[in-house]
Amino acid sequence: MASSPADLLARRVAPSAVIALSRVTWPARLGAAARRRLGRRGRVELFFAFDDPCSAIAVIDLAQRLRGRDVRLLLMPVVRRGIKDDPAVDLKRRYAIDDARRLGRRTGLELTRREPLPAQDVAFLAEWVAAAAQGPALTRFCVAALRRLWLESAGPVERAGYGALWREQLGGRPPGRGGARAVRRNERLMRRRRPYDTPAAWVHGQWFFAHDRLAQIAARLDELGWTAGP
Repeated sequence: MASSPADLLARRVAPSAVIALSRVTWPARLGAAARRRLGRRGRVELFFAFDDPCSAIAVIDLAQRLRGRDVRLLLMPVVRRGIKDDPAVDLKRRYAIDDARRLGRRTGLELTRREPLPAQDVAFLAEWVAAAAQGPALTRFCVAALRRLWLESAGPVERAGYGALWREQLGGRPPGRGGARAVRRNERLMRRRRPYDTPAAWVHGQWFFAHDRLAQIAARLDELGWTAGP
Protein backbone atom coordinates (compact mmCIF):
# COMPACT_ATOMS: atom_id res chain seq x y z
CA MET A 1 0.00 0.00 0.00
CA ALA A 2 1.46 3.39 -1.04
CA SER A 3 2.18 5.89 1.66
CA SER A 4 0.25 9.11 1.60
CA PRO A 5 2.06 12.45 1.31
CA ALA A 6 1.16 13.12 4.93
CA ASP A 7 2.75 9.84 6.06
CA LEU A 8 5.92 10.56 4.10
CA LEU A 9 6.10 14.06 5.53
CA ALA A 10 5.65 12.79 9.07
CA ARG A 11 8.38 10.17 8.67
CA ARG A 12 10.87 12.53 7.06
CA VAL A 13 10.18 15.79 8.85
CA ALA A 14 9.14 14.74 12.35
CA PRO A 15 12.39 12.96 13.31
CA SER A 16 14.40 15.90 12.00
CA ALA A 17 12.23 18.27 13.97
CA VAL A 18 12.75 16.28 17.16
CA ILE A 19 16.52 16.32 16.63
CA ALA A 20 16.49 20.04 15.89
CA LEU A 21 14.41 20.82 18.96
CA SER A 22 16.76 18.79 21.15
CA ARG A 23 19.59 21.07 20.01
CA VAL A 24 17.77 24.34 20.70
CA THR A 25 19.64 25.94 23.59
CA TRP A 26 18.71 29.58 23.19
CA PRO A 27 15.97 29.53 25.89
CA ALA A 28 18.46 28.16 28.41
CA ARG A 29 21.10 30.68 27.28
CA LEU A 30 18.67 33.56 27.67
CA GLY A 31 17.68 32.29 31.10
CA ALA A 32 21.32 31.98 32.14
CA ALA A 33 22.09 35.50 30.92
CA ALA A 34 19.09 36.83 32.85
CA ARG A 35 20.29 35.10 36.02
CA ARG A 36 23.70 36.71 35.70
CA ARG A 37 22.19 40.17 35.17
CA LEU A 38 20.27 39.68 38.41
CA GLY A 39 23.44 38.61 40.20
CA ARG A 40 22.28 35.02 40.52
CA ARG A 41 24.59 32.05 40.16
CA GLY A 42 24.24 28.97 37.99
CA ARG A 43 22.82 25.78 39.52
CA VAL A 44 23.67 22.13 39.30
CA GLU A 45 21.23 19.95 41.21
CA LEU A 46 22.86 16.60 41.93
CA PHE A 47 20.63 13.77 43.11
CA PHE A 48 22.78 11.12 44.74
CA ALA A 49 22.69 8.27 47.26
CA PHE A 50 25.23 7.45 49.93
CA ASP A 51 24.86 3.72 49.25
CA ASP A 52 25.68 4.25 45.56
CA PRO A 53 29.39 4.06 44.57
CA CYS A 54 28.73 5.91 41.31
CA SER A 55 27.32 8.77 43.38
CA ALA A 56 30.62 8.89 45.25
CA ILE A 57 32.49 9.32 41.96
CA ALA A 58 30.05 12.01 40.77
CA VAL A 59 30.03 14.10 43.96
CA ILE A 60 33.80 14.02 44.41
CA ASP A 61 34.48 14.85 40.76
CA LEU A 62 31.82 17.55 40.36
CA ALA A 63 32.85 19.32 43.55
CA GLN A 64 36.29 19.69 41.98
CA ARG A 65 35.09 20.59 38.47
CA LEU A 66 32.79 23.36 39.68
CA ARG A 67 35.52 25.21 41.55
CA GLY A 68 36.21 28.52 39.86
CA ARG A 69 32.73 28.68 38.31
CA ASP A 70 30.00 30.97 39.60
CA VAL A 71 27.80 27.90 40.05
CA ARG A 72 26.10 26.41 43.10
CA LEU A 73 26.33 22.65 43.54
CA LEU A 74 23.08 21.66 45.24
CA LEU A 75 23.44 18.23 46.80
CA MET A 76 20.12 16.36 46.97
CA PRO A 77 20.48 13.00 48.74
CA VAL A 78 17.84 10.32 48.18
CA VAL A 79 17.31 6.83 49.52
CA ARG A 80 14.53 5.35 47.38
CA ARG A 81 15.19 5.42 43.67
CA GLY A 82 15.22 3.16 40.64
CA ILE A 83 12.37 1.30 38.99
CA LYS A 84 9.65 0.12 41.36
CA ASP A 85 9.72 -3.66 41.99
CA ASP A 86 12.74 -4.04 39.71
CA PRO A 87 13.76 -7.75 39.90
CA ALA A 88 17.33 -6.90 38.85
CA VAL A 89 18.00 -4.34 41.59
CA ASP A 90 20.55 -6.51 43.43
CA LEU A 91 22.42 -7.23 40.21
CA LYS A 92 22.45 -3.52 39.35
CA ARG A 93 23.85 -2.62 42.77
CA ARG A 94 26.72 -5.06 42.24
CA TYR A 95 27.33 -3.79 38.72
CA ALA A 96 27.46 -0.24 40.07
CA ILE A 97 30.56 -1.17 42.07
CA ASP A 98 32.32 -2.43 38.93
CA ASP A 99 31.18 0.65 37.01
CA ALA A 100 32.36 3.04 39.72
CA ARG A 101 35.71 1.25 39.96
CA ARG A 102 36.20 1.63 36.21
CA LEU A 103 35.22 5.32 36.21
CA GLY A 104 37.21 6.12 39.33
CA ARG A 105 40.44 4.87 37.87
CA ARG A 106 40.26 7.57 35.21
CA THR A 107 40.74 10.23 37.88
CA GLY A 108 42.83 8.28 40.38
CA LEU A 109 39.98 7.20 42.65
CA GLU A 110 40.23 3.61 43.87
CA LEU A 111 37.27 1.90 45.54
CA THR A 112 38.02 -0.08 48.70
CA ARG A 113 34.51 -1.45 49.21
CA ARG A 114 33.69 -4.51 47.12
CA GLU A 115 30.21 -5.38 48.36
CA PRO A 116 26.98 -3.36 48.04
CA LEU A 117 26.16 -1.11 50.96
CA PRO A 118 22.60 -1.51 52.35
CA ALA A 119 20.65 1.71 51.92
CA GLN A 120 19.35 1.59 55.50
CA ASP A 121 22.91 1.62 56.85
CA VAL A 122 23.55 5.10 55.47
CA ALA A 123 20.03 6.57 55.39
CA PHE A 124 20.96 8.71 58.40
CA LEU A 125 23.57 10.49 56.26
CA ALA A 126 20.97 11.32 53.62
CA GLU A 127 18.67 12.68 56.33
CA TRP A 128 21.41 14.85 57.85
CA VAL A 129 22.38 16.35 54.52
CA ALA A 130 18.83 16.83 53.23
CA ALA A 131 17.89 18.77 56.35
CA ALA A 132 20.96 21.03 56.31
CA ALA A 133 21.62 24.32 54.52
CA GLN A 134 23.39 24.08 51.17
CA GLY A 135 26.85 25.55 50.94
CA PRO A 136 30.58 24.81 50.74
CA ALA A 137 30.71 23.24 54.20
CA LEU A 138 27.96 20.78 53.35
CA THR A 139 29.71 19.93 50.08
CA ARG A 140 32.94 19.28 51.99
CA PHE A 141 31.10 16.96 54.36
CA CYS A 142 29.50 14.99 51.52
CA VAL A 143 32.83 14.63 49.72
CA ALA A 144 34.57 13.48 52.90
CA ALA A 145 31.76 11.11 53.89
CA LEU A 146 31.60 9.49 50.45
CA ARG A 147 35.38 9.15 50.38
CA ARG A 148 35.29 7.42 53.75
CA LEU A 149 32.42 5.14 52.74
CA TRP A 150 33.74 4.02 49.36
CA LEU A 151 37.44 4.90 49.07
CA GLU A 152 38.78 4.49 52.60
CA SER A 153 36.80 1.69 54.26
CA ALA A 154 35.08 -1.61 53.59
CA GLY A 155 33.47 -2.58 56.87
CA PRO A 156 30.35 -1.63 58.82
CA VAL A 157 29.25 2.00 58.91
CA GLU A 158 29.77 3.53 62.35
CA ARG A 159 27.46 6.46 62.90
CA ALA A 160 29.60 8.04 65.61
CA GLY A 161 32.51 8.50 63.23
CA TYR A 162 30.36 10.39 60.75
CA GLY A 163 28.99 12.51 63.56
CA ALA A 164 32.56 13.55 64.34
CA LEU A 165 33.13 14.28 60.65
CA TRP A 166 30.03 16.49 60.64
CA ARG A 167 31.32 18.47 63.62
CA GLU A 168 34.68 18.83 61.89
CA GLN A 169 33.20 20.19 58.65
CA LEU A 170 30.11 22.07 59.82
CA GLY A 171 30.39 22.47 63.58
CA GLY A 172 27.73 21.44 66.07
CA ARG A 173 25.53 18.38 65.84
CA PRO A 174 23.81 16.99 62.74
CA PRO A 175 20.15 17.99 62.27
CA GLY A 176 17.97 16.00 64.63
CA ARG A 177 14.56 16.47 63.00
CA GLY A 178 12.99 16.80 59.57
CA GLY A 179 15.60 14.77 57.72
CA ALA A 180 13.32 11.96 56.57
CA ARG A 181 10.76 14.45 55.19
CA ALA A 182 13.52 16.37 53.41
CA VAL A 183 14.77 13.17 51.77
CA ARG A 184 11.24 12.39 50.54
CA ARG A 185 11.04 15.88 49.04
CA ASN A 186 14.27 15.25 47.17
CA GLU A 187 12.91 11.96 45.87
CA ARG A 188 9.73 13.62 44.62
CA LEU A 189 11.73 16.38 42.94
CA MET A 190 13.98 13.82 41.27
CA ARG A 191 10.93 12.08 39.81
CA ARG A 192 9.59 15.39 38.52
CA ARG A 193 12.94 16.10 36.88
CA ARG A 194 12.58 12.68 35.16
CA PRO A 195 15.72 10.78 36.26
CA TYR A 196 14.87 7.45 37.85
CA ASP A 197 18.21 6.52 39.41
CA THR A 198 21.35 8.06 40.86
CA PRO A 199 23.56 9.91 40.35
CA ALA A 200 21.62 12.36 38.20
CA ALA A 201 22.42 16.02 37.57
CA TRP A 202 19.86 18.63 36.52
CA VAL A 203 21.57 21.54 34.78
CA HIS A 204 19.20 24.34 33.75
CA GLY A 205 16.62 22.24 31.96
CA GLN A 206 18.77 19.27 30.98
CA TRP A 207 19.60 16.19 33.00
CA PHE A 208 22.55 13.83 32.88
CA PHE A 209 23.52 10.55 34.48
CA ALA A 210 26.28 12.32 36.33
CA HIS A 211 28.95 9.67 36.86
CA ASP A 212 29.66 9.09 33.17
CA ARG A 213 28.66 12.53 31.84
CA LEU A 214 30.91 14.72 33.92
CA ALA A 215 32.63 16.33 30.93
CA GLN A 216 29.25 16.97 29.29
CA ILE A 217 28.00 18.72 32.44
CA ALA A 218 31.01 21.03 32.32
CA ALA A 219 30.40 21.64 28.59
CA ARG A 220 26.76 22.50 29.31
CA LEU A 221 27.85 25.12 31.84
CA ASP A 222 30.38 26.51 29.35
CA GLU A 223 27.63 26.73 26.74
CA LEU A 224 25.45 28.68 29.16
CA GLY A 225 28.26 31.11 29.99
CA TRP A 226 29.36 29.76 33.38
CA THR A 227 32.93 29.05 32.43
CA ALA A 228 35.74 28.27 34.82
CA GLY A 229 37.84 31.19 35.99
CA PRO A 230 41.58 31.52 35.39
